[in-house]
Amino acid sequence: MVYRRLREGGAARFPFPIEGRIPNFKGAERAAARLRELELYRRARALKVNPDTPQLPVRAMALADGKTLYMPTPRLRGAFLRIRPEDVPRGEERRAAQLSKAAAYGRFVPLEELAPEAAPIDLVVVGAVAVTRDGARAGKGEGYADYEYALLRELGHPELPVVTTVHPLQLVDRLPVDPHDLSVDVIVTPDAVIETRTPYPKPRGIRWDAVTEDDLEAMPVLRELRALRWERMTVPDVLAPGLEVVFVGLNPGRASATAGHHFAGPNNLFWRLLHEAGFVPRVLRPEEDRLLLRWGVGVTNVVPRATRGEADLGWDELAAGGAALRAKMARYRPRLVVLLGKQVYRVYAGLARTARVDWGLQPRESVAGVREFVAPNPSSRSTVPYAERLRLFAAARAWLRGN
Repeated sequence: MVYRRLREGGAARFPFPIEGRIPNFKGAERAAARLRELELYRRARALKVNPDTPQLPVRAMALADGKTLYMPTPRLRGAFLRIRPEDVPRGEERRAAQLSKAAAYGRFVPLEELAPEAAPIDLVVVGAVAVTRDGARAGKGEGYADYEYALLRELGHPELPVVTTVHPLQLVDRLPVDPHDLSVDVIVTPDAVIETRTPYPKPRGIRWDAVTEDDLEAMPVLRELRALRWERMTVPDVLAPGLEVVFVGLNPGRASATAGHHFAGPNNLFWRLLHEAGFVPRVLRPEEDRLLLRWGVGVTNVVPRATRGEADLGWDELAAGGAALRAKMARYRPRLVVLLGKQVYRVYAGLARTARVDWGLQPRESVAGVREFVAPNPSSRSTVPYAERLRLFAAARAWLRGN
């Protein structure tokens, strides 16, 4: 309907056809000039502006006004492009703001440089196919503007004001609104400014449960963001001085990092093994991991950051984690430390990565006075039969009872 309105009203501009894209419109330059009058624009130091043609005047204006411009790669196929005004010769702002020329004036920045301390973005400008006066917005239907805003929130940005520049013919009475849709606070047309006072909340982050493998393949920046998010996520240690036993994993997996609790994978056998071996009186849930201290049991990891698997950890990082773990055990001094996996034991004991390791109680003490026991990883991916894992957990418990 909006596309037809623009065509029949003579308001559509190149590129044609306008269908299937954020439509360019006559008066886009005047809409940008009207945006310039707004206080939220004047005080902004940096803007994130979509790369579509109708917002080209906004991008050029921002550079001319001495503001840093962040422009997402179309369809989020790559990183954001940052263009600093000092890198654009006077008179070349429009050229620098063009999608096909912008890379010559700016730099594609990694996600770490989009965090608020490195990229203090103050205003988001988006295109639209249609908008309502209460701030509902429709784009091309692929959700890229929603993802771009949610990405900034994931990186730690506060809720940012959102402006759109459109033709009056793009105003409609109503639009369907989904929880993840990006609403707009201000609508700017060539002739008017509409403050929406929108009742619709903005995305607070990526809805990871709705992200598919196809999405990750199509938008590699989401895969990078997910990895960065996991790296920033840790699971708090469950430790106290003088415990009976501390169980040590290699590092948190995705499920544990998301839950904020140890061994939270749906098929992880740790909690069942712990109960059946006699360490605790019932099968605890991961969110009850702090209760372990009641029974003299603690939990920690060699490496605190979360990854998808061991392959994402380098040997240097593991070795450094092993040294930190020894210092931690020297501080808390449990009677027994149970290393869940032979590689976990190797890095704790400072051994070579291929050193032979046997299951069970070890003859050495890497930390004086703290005995060492090696048991299999409780992950469902382990090839060690459950009966053997339970036997070793029970052997660790028996040693504690007998010593």
